[in-house]
Amino acid sequence: MSVILVLFFLVSGIIGGRYIFKAWMNSLTVYSFVMGGLTFLYELKLLPYPELSFISWFYIISSSIAFFIGIISVIFAKKLFPSRAENLRIKVSDMPIFKDDGKVLKYSVIFFSLVGLFVALHRWYIMINIFGSIPSVFINAAWVYRINVKGEIKEFIPILPSFVYVGVFLSAIYTAYRGKFSFLSFFPIICIILKELTYFGRGEMLFSTLEFLFTFFLFRNLLNREDIKFKFSRKNAGFAILLLIILVITAASVVRTSRGIKENFRGATKELKQLEENLILTPSVYFYLSSDLGVLNQYLFKETEEANFGENTFRGVYYLLSKIKIVDEPPFFQKGYFIPFWSNTGTFIREIHADFGLLGVILVPFFLGVLLTYLWFRFFEEKNLIVLTVLVYLNLIIAFSFLVMVTRLNQWFLSQFLIILFLPVINKLASKKILN
Repeated sequence: MSVILVLFFLVSGIIGGRYIFKAWMNSLTVYSFVMGGLTFLYELKLLPYPELSFISWFYIISSSIAFFIGIISVIFAKKLFPSRAENLRIKVSDMPIFKDDGKVLKYSVIFFSLVGLFVALHRWYIMINIFGSIPSVFINAAWVYRINVKGEIKEFIPILPSFVYVGVFLSAIYTAYRGKFSFLSFFPIICIILKELTYFGRGEMLFSTLEFLFTFFLFRNLLNREDIKFKFSRKNAGFAILLLIILVITAASVVRTSRGIKENFRGATKELKQLEENLILTPSVYFYLSSDLGVLNQYLFKETEEANFGENTFRGVYYLLSKIKIVDEPPFFQKGYFIPFWSNTGTFIREIHADFGLLGVILVPFFLGVLLTYLWFRFFEEKNLIVLTVLVYLNLIIAFSFLVMVTRLNQWFLSQFLIILFLPVINKLASKKILN
């Protein structure tokens, strides 16, 4: 019965988001799809997961309701106090970044992508020096992953890997503005995939893909609201996005098979066992997409973990303070639980609860709902790319909510900071039409 109820609320949230925001890409639809999808997959019980406790259901439902109330609060406030923004008259073509018809934007994408390519090639240079050849790197994938997790391989310049995310953001805007996908659309993500193959990790592939998609669809929505609509080939877009997803899934599959992640789970249902030989949708993928509620359930049952105020949510701040010996550096990986298989990610609810307690589980989703909705309307009124940046990165919190509080990752802070830092420079260069 719970599976049917979860599916009902999942579909209702997705459709409700489309109705409220008049677009499929919005915070309510994303939250419903991500958290509703996670709950649905867990309740399918294709693995012998434990039943969720009352307190787990209470936190899951309460945080979801708080997020929804945050959205609705802004909707009602907007109806009571309608905006009179003068910027509604501004056209996209009048935005500073497009004063030269996107030339500086295009070369900025190339520049930041080349920085990402340099980082990837440098990483491969280090790996080949250690293991002797590219095939040897893949043969020793499990060991490579462990030494990277321990931080035994240092970056050439620590902040440099985050520059490529500026390229991802800009490439999504450039693609939406130009009205077609090209190699330049995916160049930054390809650079990230090349680098991730030296870690045998998958997190940055997902992060960059979602950053691109959020930016692209939000900006396309803005363009579609213009009096003279920017044409875009749906056939080209559908094929290109499918190609991107295939590329990322293939790379992630290479990582999974190279690391030797097991697919034979004890107690798996017959339906799940039939997927053991599947290249893409395997038992480990199901486990990755569904296990986090089980970890949350165990965490809430044990409640033996201690965390400083905001330690997970603002891990980047704690990390910087640890470098000047003000605080101890927080652990990067969290405590794992057997559910009955080992896993250590327990949704963003676990980290919010560890940081702020019960009140945080209510207030953080509420304020996320408020901010996302407020910035949604402000972006379409002001056509401000810095507002778009914050909107995209807040949506990334929602997109990763099934897994972790993504703000604990350094690239969430660093890449957002770099985008906000470079946007005024790009705007100024484009306004001066230096490439004309």
